[in-house]
Amino acid sequence: MLVWSLMPAWLLAMAEPVAEAAEVSPEKGLLDAILESNLINIAIILTLLYILGRRVVGEALAKRREGILEELRQAEQRKQEAIERLAEEQQKLAQAQQAAERIRKQAEANAEARRQELLQQAEREIERLRANAERDLSAEQEQIVQELRRQIVRQALRKVEQELPQHLSEQVHQRLIEQGIQMIAR
Repeated sequence: MLVWSLMPAWLLAMAEPVAEAAEVSPEKGLLDAILESNLINIAIILTLLYILGRRVVGEALAKRREGILEELRQAEQRKQEAIERLAEEQQKLAQAQQAAERIRKQAEANAEARRQELLQQAEREIERLRANAERDLSAEQEQIVQELRRQIVRQALRKVEQELPQHLSEQVHQRLIEQGIQMIAR
């Protein structure tokens, strides 16, 4: 605002050297006068800019500096939060890995226990099948022995029936009948 209020005065200050240059002696050239007045005008402008702009530029630079410092603080804070989150996530990862290792070991233990259980069950089944086979074999042998005995008895009876009439007399026959009756009576 101060700059705009000084603008008319500045224009007047600029116009005076140009007017003075026109009144200068003919020895001095018009070009020299304009150059001199321009140098003076530039010096005045730079001085005004320095005086008036120093505060504005200083404030702008201070604000910019504060903004940068605030951004740095925020960045540092975000960095710390990220480091903390990273540490938390690494801790969670380590816990998850431990849990996974426990689960893996538990699964291996369960698998081994199940394997042993299945082996024992298979052994019991094999033993049961052997016992059944032995029983079946014994029963089969017993049937075969019984069948052989029956066949031997049948053959012996046939042979006896064939030879008995030749050796059996009426008296022997009577005596055998009486012995059979006595055996039945007991």
